[in-house]
Amino acid sequence: MKTVSIPWRAYYDQSVLDLTFPDLWDVQVSNMKGGPDIGDAGIRKAFANTIGSPRLSELAKGKRSAAIIIDDLSRPTPASRLLPYILEELEAAGIGENQVRIIAAVAAHRPMVREDFIKKVSQKIVDRYYVTNHDAYGTLDFLGHSSRGIPIYINRDFMSCDVRIALGMITPRGGFFGGGSKLVLPGVAGHVTITANHRYIHDGFREHLDEVGRMAGLNFLVNPLLNPDLDITSLVTGDPVKAYWEGVERGKDLYASPFPDNLDVAIFNAFPKDSEFMQAGMAMVPVNSGNHRKKIKDNATVVIISASPEGLGWHSVFGPLGSLSSGKPSAPGHWRTIMFSPGVNKWDVLAKHGSGVTHCKTWEETLSELKKIHGDQTRVGVFPCGAMQYCP
Repeated sequence: MKTVSIPWRAYYDQSVLDLTFPDLWDVQVSNMKGGPDIGDAGIRKAFANTIGSPRLSELAKGKRSAAIIIDDLSRPTPASRLLPYILEELEAAGIGENQVRIIAAVAAHRPMVREDFIKKVSQKIVDRYYVTNHDAYGTLDFLGHSSRGIPIYINRDFMSCDVRIALGMITPRGGFFGGGSKLVLPGVAGHVTITANHRYIHDGFREHLDEVGRMAGLNFLVNPLLNPDLDITSLVTGDPVKAYWEGVERGKDLYASPFPDNLDVAIFNAFPKDSEFMQAGMAMVPVNSGNHRKKIKDNATVVIISASPEGLGWHSVFGPLGSLSSGKPSAPGHWRTIMFSPGVNKWDVLAKHGSGVTHCKTWEETLSELKKIHGDQTRVGVFPCGAMQYCP
């Protein structure tokens, strides 16, 4: 048997999972380019060499308070590693720990609990700093309408601070890259704003996010790029728009992955966004980042892998009961689809993807299904970190 090891269970005793295949199968593994960790020196260099903006310690000088928005456990941003550098810059500007608010930009996801915050930002920061969740239904400031007619409601805690910082990560999402002002919209936006943005803004989606970031007074960006071990391979800081686009250019190189052709079986792992099943579809980013659908045969089987230690998860916009749910769940693509996820049951899979997909709770069960369908002569492509692989 051939063995391919893939990363598994981000934030939850992260380890590797061994996928075995028959010796006669042609198995191609698509690995991203990646790169080594930049270390403390690299992080400090990025904070000293900001893009399109003064250094954070200079920008914050004379200001009285700061808000730092972070993403949640459905994203792998190493906030615990980068926050100390941000806090050091703020301290140098005269903004102490009592004047800093750290807000989880959970958007339409579930709120984080104390254990989540400890994983995300560290025990030390949880014990010393104001750390809270954004509430999309809670106390919001109305900023008016964007140029596209979307009503903009933003977290009042965030808006009340003089310096507004976004700590997320640059990552491919298919047709565009995440990061930048996306931490504001949808991150700390009201539910009405989130829903309207997703329903009505299609062309110029990224530009609209940047516009809303400016409306909300987002001052400074801290966005890393990661490798499969979730080390920091690059870091951009500075102006929320200019630094973001520089990060995208770096991401096109660092996340670059080959896409094998003529596939009978295509396997996409949702790592590092595999904490909940709601994010499982992110495993398909490699297909959606380029014109690759023809490289998967029409009669192929797509396998989506998600550890999903949190189970189905929650999303108030796109979840089974969300505001934009059609009530008609469907498979992620037109191919025969297997969902390999030990963290959910058949009802979770039915709720999200309907009866058109097959659910397997073990790799052995998954492999047995694949053997029955494809026999001995099979060409397989494996994407070990599908949720952040870029296939141009």
